[in-house]
Amino acid sequence: MDDVVSEDEQRESLWQTAKGDFANAAGLRLLGVTLVLVWMAFQWGWGNDILLPPIVARAFESVDDGESWASGLAAIGSGTGAGALFWGVTQAIDGIVVLTGISLLPGITGRISKFLNKKGWVKTYSELSLSTRFLIAYASGASMLCLIDVFATGRPGLRERRRILAESVGLAVAGVAIVLAVITTAAAIGSRVPATEATAEVIVRYARNPLTWLVIYGSIFVLSTLNSKLRPDEATPAEPTA
Repeated sequence: MDDVVSEDEQRESLWQTAKGDFANAAGLRLLGVTLVLVWMAFQWGWGNDILLPPIVARAFESVDDGESWASGLAAIGSGTGAGALFWGVTQAIDGIVVLTGISLLPGITGRISKFLNKKGWVKTYSELSLSTRFLIAYASGASMLCLIDVFATGRPGLRERRRILAESVGLAVAGVAIVLAVITTAAAIGSRVPATEATAEVIVRYARNPLTWLVIYGSIFVLSTLNSKLRPDEATPAEPTA
């Protein structure tokens, strides 16, 4: 019973902390918090993932003539470069927006920081290995790598993390560029092999349409939601049959 009360009190306290942060974020500060939330919905949702493939496909298709290997190599560089540039710009903006915005919510930031440190789930940027930094930046984005340092130290702020942000963006872009180089190389080769030429052209044509990726990500979300609701509770013991 005491545990339940304790959890309820902690939940109420967190809610009060959030209310206090938003109450203090009046006027322009509230506008700033709202813009941060809107940006995070775009960047941490499907927004950048939906826009990346069409940008790469259009840049690739604008250079590739489907015949000469010289244009194929140029298309690989064009598609990879356009995607890497887009990713780098959005990752940099994301880091700046998130690191600036989280400073507007000191109460919530402090609560999350204390909780994560108590659990031992975060380390400062300097304590993370290069491979761990790379995986976090590639899988979750540069801003997440910066946020881990914020929560580990308990000190929000962009100015002292400019180097961390720059390195995080570089790692995120490097990971995406490697994947794009492989994909565009496969597309260039596929469009020059008679047996796969038609398939490669269809893939590129659909890849350049944002609706393709909206349908794909939307379908994944719907299917995963339905699966989680229809899956029986494994923790519930089966009823005896006899």
